[in-house]
Amino acid sequence: MKKLMLRTLLLALPLTLGACASNPNQGGVKTEAQYYQEASTSLKAGNYGNAVTGFEALESQYPVGRYTEQAQLEVIYGKYMQAEYLAAITAADRYLRLHPESPRLDYVLYLRGLSNYSIDQDSILKRMPINMAHRDFGQTRVAFDDFRQLNSRYPNSPYAADARQRMVYLRNQMAESEMHVARYYETRGALVAVVNRARWVVENFPESAAVPEALNMLVKNYKALGMNDLAAQAESLLKTSQSGNAGSQAAQPN
Repeated sequence: MKKLMLRTLLLALPLTLGACASNPNQGGVKTEAQYYQEASTSLKAGNYGNAVTGFEALESQYPVGRYTEQAQLEVIYGKYMQAEYLAAITAADRYLRLHPESPRLDYVLYLRGLSNYSIDQDSILKRMPINMAHRDFGQTRVAFDDFRQLNSRYPNSPYAADARQRMVYLRNQMAESEMHVARYYETRGALVAVVNRARWVVENFPESAAVPEALNMLVKNYKALGMNDLAAQAESLLKTSQSGNAGSQAAQPN
């Protein structure tokens, strides 16, 4: 009987040792560093789905750990790289709420701006035979505000220059969108509506490429409405704008 028990124990011992070797951590839970290292390796390899899953698992197991805040940042980036833009925006908003004093807020604002920007620049829409400026610009306005906040709060951020370039593009797109509506109203003879749209462009997008056309519209439609003083003001602004553009072009090197 003793021999049988000993044989049983000897047979069970390798299984027990094997189990211990395969689960070096108590309860089979990985350390925080292991979670982070594995997720980071996936991220560097471009396996963003696995990376996000790993970083989220890290936070779940270690909600106040050494790598938790960095993992939250990586989730935003991983979601953005997977083109899960709404999820990236949600993750960015969460980070901003949890870490209002973080030194990485410029990076988070930049990623949130890119995500909002990318929703309206969807590659499927770009392949359709439409002018990208002639669409609803709700999300684009949010992206513009993200980039504006970044430049206002962190002008020396390494992400600020790219954000400014995107703001120029978005400003022109939004101004063209307003002008598209103004042109439609003009074909319908809705002069007051034309004036309101054109004036909005001049007042809110003064640096956009649409301003000369908007001022021309104001001159024409103010005159049609009998508002000659306002037409004269718009005409004066138009001349100033044209002379300024001519001077700037002349000053440019060949």
